[in-house]
Amino acid sequence: MAQDNDLAEDLISGSLKRSRSYHQDYGKKTYKEIKDLASANPPDHKARQMKKLIEQTVRLREKGKGRRS
Repeated sequence: MAQDNDLAEDLISGSLKRSRSYHQDYGKKTYKEIKDLASANPPDHKARQMKKLIEQTVRLREKGKGRRS
C-alpha cells in the first residue's frame, strides 16, 4: 500500500513507466502531492493518470501481460 510520503517513481514499476500515463516530471512528487493535485478543482490531468498508475499497479500489470506474444 502506498504511503503519502512515498515518491511516485518508487511506487510505479519500470514496465508501467513506459505507459503514456506516466509523466516523468511528476515522478519526484510524493503520493500525497499527486492525490492533492488530482482532487483539485479543476483536476490536474497528469496527476490523475499518475494516481491511477499508483493505485492500480497490480491490475495494470496483469492487463499488460496479456498483450505479449
